[in-house]
Amino acid sequence: MRQGSPGDSAPREPAPGDPALPNPFVHELHLSRLQQVKFCLLGVLLAPIRVLLAFIILFLLWPFAWLQVAGLTEEQLQEPITGWRKTVCHNGVLGLSRLLFFLLGFLRIRVRGQRASRLQAPVLVAAPHSTFFDPIVLLPCDLPKVVSRAENLSVPVIGALLRFNQAILVSRNDPASRRRVVEEVRRRATSGGKWPQVLFFPEGTCSNKKALLKFKPGAFIAGVPVQPVLIRYPNSLDTTSWAWRGPGVLKVLWLTASQPCSIVDVEFLPVYQPSPEESRDPTLYANNVQRVMAQALGIPATECEFVGSLPVIVVGQLKVALEPQLWELGKVLRKAGLSPGCVDTGAEPGRSRMISQEEFARQLQLLDPQTVAGAFSYFQQDSSGLVDFRDVALALAALDGGRSLEDLTHLAFELFAEEQAEGSGRLLYQDGFSTILHLLLGSPRPAAMTLHAELCQAGPSHGLSLVPELLPP
Repeated sequence: MRQGSPGDSAPREPAPGDPALPNPFVHELHLSRLQQVKFCLLGVLLAPIRVLLAFIILFLLWPFAWLQVAGLTEEQLQEPITGWRKTVCHNGVLGLSRLLFFLLGFLRIRVRGQRASRLQAPVLVAAPHSTFFDPIVLLPCDLPKVVSRAENLSVPVIGALLRFNQAILVSRNDPASRRRVVEEVRRRATSGGKWPQVLFFPEGTCSNKKALLKFKPGAFIAGVPVQPVLIRYPNSLDTTSWAWRGPGVLKVLWLTASQPCSIVDVEFLPVYQPSPEESRDPTLYANNVQRVMAQALGIPATECEFVGSLPVIVVGQLKVALEPQLWELGKVLRKAGLSPGCVDTGAEPGRSRMISQEEFARQLQLLDPQTVAGAFSYFQQDSSGLVDFRDVALALAALDGGRSLEDLTHLAFELFAEEQAEGSGRLLYQDGFSTILHLLLGSPRPAAMTLHAELCQAGPSHGLSLVPELLPP
């Protein structure tokens, strides 16, 4: 048993911003000429048959999944299913699921360590989460309960399997949904072994396995012991990773099915017993378990996570995008042959000027409608579909390689700082500050607003003034 230490915290080595820190959201698959030939041949001969048979097995799972819950009321589904339904349907789904992965090429599932009982560890946490093939970890775990998006209930077959699993469902559109999920996780985890174990992928999204993403606290809110489960794919060529930027679903599926044999290693680590401090603080608990799993995997534990549609990392008190959308805007403009430094923006300092997409195209001298739409979408629009031209001016200035950091800082302040009624200078308020950081660094606005509030605590006003002497040289 692993006892948590009160002072533990997740390691930050290498530190955020260190060039040695791998970007866990990018996966590049480089194939040699020989490998390309091999995949072309096997892709034609092996992959179609495997994928077709796997889809047939997937649809054969539906009757077993349906039979287990058929005729049961919502009240009955609030308790674990027992009896013949449990025996017949559980074993049927377990056997067909193993056959499905076998047909996709996962001929071996190598298991190390010993899975704890539901009394020893009501919660399982699996990492790294790198692919849509990761549900294979359900098999050596004897199909534990999972947490899934409520929207997946409408997906054919997948929805039936979630009902069969009595999954805990969370809706992104319902603010109260997360609270209900927390209560349900706590109810099951503290049932004294009445419910099967609950499986979490605490990273919440897929990475390339080169670093562990920040663990979300949901699996640790109940404060009960958890068992970490490591997932490895020790194959000579990594065809399984499905990261934010890299091969898409079809390519990953096709290349993996073209492999003669894919191997999966599942390792059960010792049960992690939380300290009293960790039981009261789910974030501390999550950080410490992340550290233990990262050490066992031999990879960094990071604070990288997804916020909205962007991967971010924590730098001090601020969340900064690993790949700000500003860079993508620069690619779009350069592809259109536009040099940001040659554009005369004419934005008025301290005053917003809302422009339409048509005026945006005229100002930037863009002719291609697709390029215009793509570039315009990078800026926050109001309810009328207009953008503030100050945003455009600052973005173009940042993309202009001829400007120094001091010049860019002065421009940002001039554009977004507001004149005081008493004539005592200009101050940068929360909205302008968060807009600047969002445009230049990709920082989520709530994180920037929090930082602004902390910075203003030291002064009498609610705005920031520019002190040229403190700017970097």
